[in-house]
Amino acid sequence: MQSSVTQIKLRRTSIVRKLLSLLLAFIFILAIPLTASASVLDNELEEHIRNELNRANFPNSAVAVIQDGETTFILDNSEYDTLYQIGSLAKSFTGFGVLLLEDMGLLSVTDPVNQHLPWFEVRYNNAPVPYEDITIYNLLHNTSGITSDERHFPSVTLESAEEFIEQLRGIELAFYPGEGYGYGNANYVILGFLIEAVSGQSYDEFMTQNVLHPLGLYNTFTFTQNAHATGRVIGGYRLGYFSPRAWNPPVSPIAIPTGFIYSGIADMARWTSIHLGAIDVNEQFARVVQRSHKHNRANDTPFTDMSYFYGAGWRVEFESGDIRHGAETPGYTATVRMRPHNGTAVVVIGNMMYGSMFQLGTNILDAVDGEPFSSVGMDLFVILDIVFSVLSVVGILYIGLFVRLVIKVAKRLRSGEKIKANFTSKNIGRILDPIISLVILIAFYVGPAMMFGNSFTHVAMHSPASMATALAALWIMMMYTLCSWLVRVFVNPKQI
Repeated sequence: MQSSVTQIKLRRTSIVRKLLSLLLAFIFILAIPLTASASVLDNELEEHIRNELNRANFPNSAVAVIQDGETTFILDNSEYDTLYQIGSLAKSFTGFGVLLLEDMGLLSVTDPVNQHLPWFEVRYNNAPVPYEDITIYNLLHNTSGITSDERHFPSVTLESAEEFIEQLRGIELAFYPGEGYGYGNANYVILGFLIEAVSGQSYDEFMTQNVLHPLGLYNTFTFTQNAHATGRVIGGYRLGYFSPRAWNPPVSPIAIPTGFIYSGIADMARWTSIHLGAIDVNEQFARVVQRSHKHNRANDTPFTDMSYFYGAGWRVEFESGDIRHGAETPGYTATVRMRPHNGTAVVVIGNMMYGSMFQLGTNILDAVDGEPFSSVGMDLFVILDIVFSVLSVVGILYIGLFVRLVIKVAKRLRSGEKIKANFTSKNIGRILDPIISLVILIAFYVGPAMMFGNSFTHVAMHSPASMATALAALWIMMMYTLCSWLVRVFVNPKQI
């Protein structure tokens, strides 16, 4: 009975919104050039921004600067409707969808997750967590104990929902629900399942019919095939040997709610303006927008030592009230920075992994507010690419040394001379060379997991392309130092 009532409510809402969507589509299409024509940037600041984009070496990128309800776009090898993956900015859409369902009376964020997803069960300290102790609220605000630490949670690259659910069932939490904060992509994967279970629709159908189109967002896609069908998706890149290299790993359908929605700069500017309060929306949407920027501080003790709290897909600064989120997927980077108190915001999207984009967004926003523009420093990805590229060259040199060693040993063996072991303290001490090489190689594999809780595979997907040859170079260096030590000890190196 409840399910049929839910379907009737959603169907009625959908019909009304579809009619409104047609009208909004024409208004939105006409509004883009008018909005873009009113610049809120002076020529000097715009030149600074373009220089930063060029220095970042993005193949394609776009910036939207919003001030006093006006938007200026800066497009670099991009159009208003060019589609990019928006990474974790997708969480703001998923969070909005969950809160909309609450406003429609179909759930409460205080509901236990298990109430709507009966398969959901977790553990803490090897004991089952009571269902009522982990709620939808915990997932929305990243206080569930499910984090991005892959030691606590299975990969979100799994292809099937069944496989994901099976690996999720009974996982060990990093902390007890509500007693800590830990950002976790998996929280929003689960919220995507929740939207489907409560609405009776697919995630794509519900979000498109009840959120995207009613808000005039016709160039935002929650289904990968629909985005690619437009012909406007721009491919992703990552650095490799000092230049961008194409990088487009497959997208797991179950991960779309947490980080793989596609959108263009015009739609992202509109979405940001809605959250900024610069675009009027109906009362229901206005309530949901405000709700997505808030949390219940009385129940959220983990935020006492933090400068921000996590809303429904947004980070909100305690002191300034700034609202922000960075986003990164293999091949793409995006960021949104908002200052509701003075009506300014910045959106930056690009099709290459570039961590300094988050700082660039803040620097642009500061400059719009009257502060001197600051250039961002050298990006971590650039530094890593330099290190990996140098290692790759070193690896080539070691290949030469290895070949030389093999040739000399072969000649020595062919000569017929008697070979004897040479166990001097100096030669035995040289065992440190291959041991050090082996330690470096092992650190290359296990270091990311120990420091960041991410697997080697995850790190490799988010690293410069030069990492692969750098790893091969480390293997060559380790093998060379080991073989060189063996030769010194067992083949008498004096004549090699």
